[in-house]
Amino acid sequence: MLKKIISLALVLMLCAAASAAVGSGPILIGVYGPMSGDSAMVGATLEEGVKLAVEQINGAGGIHGRPVEIIVEDDAQNPATAVSAVNKLIHRNNVVGLIGTVNSSCTLASMEESMRAEVPHITPISSGASITNLGNPWIARIQASDLLQAGAAVDYFVKKLGAKRIGCIFQSDDYGRGAWEVIVEKLKNDYNMELVASEAFEASALDMTPQILNLKQANCDAVIVWTMYQQGALIAKQARQQGIEAPLAGGGGLTNARIYELGGEAVVGLVNSQTFFANDPNASQFQKDFISSFQAKYGRLPDSNNAMAYDSMIVMAEGLKAAGAGLKNTDIMAGILAVKDMDLATGKITIAPNGDAVREDVLMVRLIGDGKYELVTD
Repeated sequence: MLKKIISLALVLMLCAAASAAVGSGPILIGVYGPMSGDSAMVGATLEEGVKLAVEQINGAGGIHGRPVEIIVEDDAQNPATAVSAVNKLIHRNNVVGLIGTVNSSCTLASMEESMRAEVPHITPISSGASITNLGNPWIARIQASDLLQAGAAVDYFVKKLGAKRIGCIFQSDDYGRGAWEVIVEKLKNDYNMELVASEAFEASALDMTPQILNLKQANCDAVIVWTMYQQGALIAKQARQQGIEAPLAGGGGLTNARIYELGGEAVVGLVNSQTFFANDPNASQFQKDFISSFQAKYGRLPDSNNAMAYDSMIVMAEGLKAAGAGLKNTDIMAGILAVKDMDLATGKITIAPNGDAVREDVLMVRLIGDGKYELVTD
């Protein structure tokens, strides 16, 4: 009997020690994105933004007295790899929340795994409209959806430039086709217009000359370009080489400092949507503080991807705080969805019931000489 009592006491002590270790150890958050491949620079900006937020959270005492620790995985801009990365983070690393990824096709594939495991998931940069409209209760988004971004590109061409013959060239995946559908509906419903040309291309394509020649033949007076920055630079160069002088505009996928390196003078004048602009004269105090902190840590101004990644971690932290020390998954997700009128780097947002970040408007910026941007005001 004495041996049984001692054994039972030992088991209870070990359980208590394990419980204390769990309660006092770091809170693990999984971060995944394209850390290699064509979009590696965007993956790097994602990681930078999250790391800055974590540094600030831990500097203020952590959450429930525990530090936050991130575990980073590479999805290589590939949906199957993204699924593997999420499974590893959930089942091997036992993360309590996920932040990722960049490419909409990767988010759509991998969010099935986080939904199956019921792990709170925030995508910082993916804009595909379908992500938050498939009934997944475990996903939230900081990026403005393509419903907002593609709509803003249409409004820019029609309202500001008076375009009558708009063409669209887009990558043939979830990201590109989702935006194309929004553009078609927006033109039809708001302006009683139709695209005069719709040209799709493979996301990995290096030569879009056939599509560009079709745009030229359609005599477009404006062209919406929906792709990532690498192909955006190629399209701009090839369009100018073919004599197309029509203005070009697109979404947040074109946001990257390297687009000027890749496209040179051909991308000067390119307009794209953004959720954040470091030189916005109307920046809030929160945004100014974020910019100063980012500059101090990384030695340069943040871009919109840095800002969205930073905000994703701040919103995730709201969920963790709301859940209490137990960090129950349903309570974390409820805390994320409860965010309302919160001042963040990308402005004041409210998380809608479907997980989308509701924001007042989307900024349009123009690339000017030397790779710098300006707010569009005309």
